[in-house]
Amino acid sequence: MSVKNGRKRVVIEILGEEYIIRSTSSHHHVLEVGKYVDRMLKELWEKYPRMSLQKIAILAALNLASELLPLQKRGKKGKR
Repeated sequence: MSVKNGRKRVVIEILGEEYIIRSTSSHHHVLEVGKYVDRMLKELWEKYPRMSLQKIAILAALNLASELLPLQKRGKKGKR
């Protein structure tokens, strides 16, 4: 892990591919996010083995957005 301009360099693995992530978030947080995305993609790929990786990624993005939107709405209601 190296630090440049306040951003830490973290290597994560998703579906066997390594990605270098530069983030101001903690090393642990970036790894946790990477593991979550990897797990979600693997689950979808096992469920839909004939589907392209691009479609699997879109399904994962839709699932993540579905999880995120209610949390954002609750956060906005709490700020009123």
